[in-house]
Amino acid sequence: MDFSLLYFANRTVDDATAEYDLLFEAARFADENSFTAVWLPERHFHPFGGSYPNPALAAAALAARTRNVRLRAGSVVLPLHDPLNVVEDWAFVDNISQGRVDLALATGWNADDFVLAPDRYADRRAYTTQQVPVLRELWAGKSVTRRNGDGADVEVATYPRPVQPDLNLWLTCSSNPASFEQAGALGLNVLTALLFLNVEELAPRIAAYRAARERHGHDPATGQVTAMVHTFVGASDNAVRDVVRAPFLAYLESSVDLWKNYWPDLAKYQGVKLLEYAFERYFRTSALLGSVDKCTAFADALAAAGVDEVASLIDFGAPDRATLDALPYLDQVRRACRPD
Repeated sequence: MDFSLLYFANRTVDDATAEYDLLFEAARFADENSFTAVWLPERHFHPFGGSYPNPALAAAALAARTRNVRLRAGSVVLPLHDPLNVVEDWAFVDNISQGRVDLALATGWNADDFVLAPDRYADRRAYTTQQVPVLRELWAGKSVTRRNGDGADVEVATYPRPVQPDLNLWLTCSSNPASFEQAGALGLNVLTALLFLNVEELAPRIAAYRAARERHGHDPATGQVTAMVHTFVGASDNAVRDVVRAPFLAYLESSVDLWKNYWPDLAKYQGVKLLEYAFERYFRTSALLGSVDKCTAFADALAAAGVDEVASLIDFGAPDRATLDALPYLDQVRRACRPD
């Protein structure tokens, strides 16, 4: 199993000059300790994740600071963009990083984000599917037809040309089984999470993804399934709980309106009880939170369900120094799951 780091910041930064210190320091650790990738999100107009409005900008900053780790969009909200811009931005990063770019594509879900492209909100899923071959063709150097400022149709190609001849793509899938099947049909990898699923519910979705790959002529064994999980590994379960409980509750509170609609059984909980319920769910069954042994066992369960890569979300609000000090414990989990 591969291990990567993923960012989706929700924290108060009193010093703007230190806003991205955790990103840089953790990415350096990942780069030096055989982690596979660093995943960078796209999020707009809200403190929850809003430190990353353009993942290509963050990736470009990391491209000059790292040598080995893959730099991945997790994810590009494709309906907010023209594929021309996506390929231009990420080809630049591919050059700076000497060919370490991968992209996950998302359809988007928050209507307010679509002030950037309001006409695409209703058909955002169809738009994403339609633009996948366009992205691939532009990355390969082919041109597309666009109307210019004079009203004439012209053929345009993107520059700079990337280092990699092909673009490795993921589709972001939350809980809808049809999304997993769509990823399989398109021959894409999958980026998913345990926000609205448990491990037992994830396994049949991965099986459906593999079956869809095979039905549509793609090798079912070659697609990669990456699962995002909230992560803080430490010396003991109790020690981790003491560090993460307060910041994790604040993290959940900041996004409660986004996720409570997905869990019907949460209707009986309100306020603090709602947050406590969610925290206990994550801590006990849905995250890498706890000791090395506890988290290794959870990673093994993910592998048994069909997950190929764990993308560890580390910036949910625990203090930066504590988060960085926890990374060697996460590396112990990585090495236990993938011995050299």
